Amino acid sequence: MKITNTKIFETVKEVVGEDSLKVVEFLKDKKNISDFKIAEKTDTDIHQIRNILYRLYNHNLVTYYRKKDRQKGWYISYWTFNKRRVKDLMGIVKKQKLEKYNERLFEEEKNKDNFFLCPNACVRVNFDKATDFEFRCPECGNILNNQSNEKTIEFLKTQIKELKMSNGFKV
Repeated sequence: MKITNTKIFETVKEVVGEDSLKVVEFLKDKKNISDFKIAEKTDTDIHQIRNILYRLYNHNLVTYYRKKDRQKGWYISYWTFNKRRVKDLMGIVKKQKLEKYNERLFEEEKNKDNFFLCPNACVRVNFDKATDFEFRCPECGNILNNQSNEKTIEFLKTQIKELKMSNGFKV
């Protein structure tokens, strides 16, 4: 599977956050760029850049080495984007999503037609919680209404099917 820029940006955005995209866009085809240069070229504060770079580093999306500036005595970090790691992360993210969707589907099917929703959409709780709250919303005090969760179940099944198909699993 070829890793396109779109896939890189989508994966990084999901794992690290949207604010990291400008750094990734700048770094993706370059090697050993100092954090000061990144801050200058992306027109961002050096502290924000370092925060973003450390978050990227926590997911092994960047590598770096440090060199001591002989004049000032400071350490300067030189960063490189690790494009190969994106492919691994894409698989991990999809697997985590699939697990979450399956857990949620299990809960929804287990409590089929046993969910209660506040008319103001403050809370959505199962029957046990609704009885604990005496069928009143803990936020606004309105009476909780029974909610059919068939559409939610269908939506989750569709999402799971799409994720499995995009991963190459047989449905």
